[in-house]
Amino acid sequence: MSASLVTKDGKGGGMKKFKIAYHFLLWGMIMLMAGCAGRAHYSLVPDYKAKPPRSIAVLPALNETVNLKAPEEFRSLVQAKISQKGYEAPAVSDIDKRLQGKGIHEAGQVNSLTPQELGKLLGVDAILYTTVTEFSTAYLVAYSSMTVGARFELKDAKTGEKLWESEHRVKESKLGLDKQAMEESLKFAALQTYAPYCKKVTDACFATLPNGPLSTSSPPPAGCLFPAGRK
Repeated sequence: MSASLVTKDGKGGGMKKFKIAYHFLLWGMIMLMAGCAGRAHYSLVPDYKAKPPRSIAVLPALNETVNLKAPEEFRSLVQAKISQKGYEAPAVSDIDKRLQGKGIHEAGQVNSLTPQELGKLLGVDAILYTTVTEFSTAYLVAYSSMTVGARFELKDAKTGEKLWESEHRVKESKLGLDKQAMEESLKFAALQTYAPYCKKVTDACFATLPNGPLSTSSPPPAGCLFPAGRK
């Protein structure tokens, strides 16, 4: 009888501990998600600050969307951001001229050369790849939304190693419940002003990239690390 009681109590105690541990884990995940809300995810090689690139070439942006304006919106923003963060950034016109000399006239052709070949051609320490992942507007009578997303990858021009990667997406929605609100929702969709959202994505992602050698400050990355095991 006593053995039976011990077994029953043991199971009950084990289940109680499991529930407590489960709730702590769940709460931790909720807090982590809340902390990452609005921030870009990123990955960074551990020794980046010990050997940061001095010069970075911003390649033409790749486009995974059907909007042909998407790459143009991002490249100028990224070029300016690279300079702001303390890196040397060759002029876009010079980069394009050298690429065209190699027969590369479209962004989709840049992958025909390795990071090492691009680095030698452009005379830089690292190559920055931009991919526009989302660029769209939706409108359904009383509802409209605008979504912009992009992914950035920085690769060493000597080894081809991925030094840094970041990805982010922003979305704004408007719901019209009366005539005035519906008119505002329609106007929001019709204007399709993507520039502010492209800037939000770019700012969030590059907040995770450490400042370069030419910068006078070095704030810590402001973002959320990608889950372990991501390739």
